[in-house]
Amino acid sequence: MRKLIKSTDDLPKIFDINKYTDMDKLSAFEWYFLIQSRYLLHAMLDKPNPFFVGENLIEEEIEEGVQLAIETHLNFPLMLDLSINYTKKNNETVTIVISDSSHYSFMKKHLPVNELDIDEFQSLQRMIEFSGKALKRSLDDENNQTIMALLSSRFGHNVGQCDYPITINPFYPDHVIIEEFKKLLIKIRENVGFNEKNRSISKKDLLNWASYKLLPYMDLKILEIFEGIKITNSVICSILYQKGEYGEDTLRKSVEPIRKKILEQFVFDSADDVQELSILDALSYLAYEDIKKKENT
Repeated sequence: MRKLIKSTDDLPKIFDINKYTDMDKLSAFEWYFLIQSRYLLHAMLDKPNPFFVGENLIEEEIEEGVQLAIETHLNFPLMLDLSINYTKKNNETVTIVISDSSHYSFMKKHLPVNELDIDEFQSLQRMIEFSGKALKRSLDDENNQTIMALLSSRFGHNVGQCDYPITINPFYPDHVIIEEFKKLLIKIRENVGFNEKNRSISKKDLLNWASYKLLPYMDLKILEIFEGIKITNSVICSILYQKGEYGEDTLRKSVEPIRKKILEQFVFDSADDVQELSILDALSYLAYEDIKKKENT
């Protein structure tokens, strides 16, 4: 049975709310990697082995590696890059990277509108090849069906429909292209089962997350799992909202649902047949905008 923390005095000393300063000044890029590291730490606590593949660690070493990762994170909770240097029983030191903000090129592949790149084109070619459908130069109706219709008929829900291939003739006037795109978008969304509740993330959302103290809240939940404890909501509120900004009702109805959605929907664009835009999907778009602004200055 988990120990119940009913007083701030009983909270493990490794957690320090004073380390979470200026969260309202964090960029979308910073928010992305700070949230990503917390998702990965949750995953590590649940199934640590995948994080240590290739290091040939024994079970005891894996447990120590997880402990070191959590302690490093809680000591530097606003650090974008999370990695540990772990010394094995044979005195060999290995570096285990959990989150690395220098690797952000993947964000470009998940923008709302983008050009089809070589990797995506080759991926479609391979899927068509594996589908067993031999495409010939002809006027057959079968060759007039869309690529996504062909692949969906063969692979079903295993076909990711987030990057939907279409063609655009840029020589038409803007108003013609936009009107035709709107019509096609309605048809595509009908085919993929578009969720009308989908929404993007704005700078206002980031300010709300800072106000809610979302990052330290997520860390307190990580600490619960790591230490095998249960912190009451009244204690959490007394730690996070020392000026009485919010109470248990806000924590339960507004803050926890955000954390829950982050952990349950860490997917990119309809992966595994998820038809709702995840928080990390939407945040990656905002983060990539930050990258472009920085590169252009």
